[in-house]
Amino acid sequence: MTWPTANITTANVDNGLDNPALARVQIKQAIDNINSVASEFGNVGITSSTDLHLLQYNSTAGQWQNRFPKLHRYEERLYTHSTTQGNVTIDYSNGNVQRIQATGNIAFSYANFPEVGTLTVIIDHNGATRSATWPASSRFQSNISSLSVGTAPIDVAVISTYDSGTTYLVSLARGFVAS
Repeated sequence: MTWPTANITTANVDNGLDNPALARVQIKQAIDNINSVASEFGNVGITSSTDLHLLQYNSTAGQWQNRFPKLHRYEERLYTHSTTQGNVTIDYSNGNVQRIQATGNIAFSYANFPEVGTLTVIIDHNGATRSATWPASSRFQSNISSLSVGTAPIDVAVISTYDSGTTYLVSLARGFVAS
């Protein structure tokens, strides 16, 4: 297929006094272009648009295919929670790296996780012993769900879901200290 590169003129159909019969050649060309594009992409199997999918031409297969994008120079941004104790919502839409400077005990909840996603939460509890309550949908690596105690000021929770948030897998690395 050769992709159409020129606009088709609408000179004979751009106002109420024109004669569409004179635009027959241009209308036929527009229909041919649409059919050519539909034919080219018909073998891709796209039933609806999907977030983060791209179309990529595979010259070996001789066809367009759905592909996930490859990340180049990927970087993460830090979101710092303003709530430092009590109820804290880990909202995926705030970004996949979040920080909490805990001044008291915390009761976590989750919001807006995608079908499959991972998020890192850095919990700085300033060397004081703090407790965390996690949603019932949380499953913990080695059954460790409590924050570190004593003078260790930072814990890191990596939270993942693979089933649209029915289950959250939490890996809690505890006891990071300043060197």
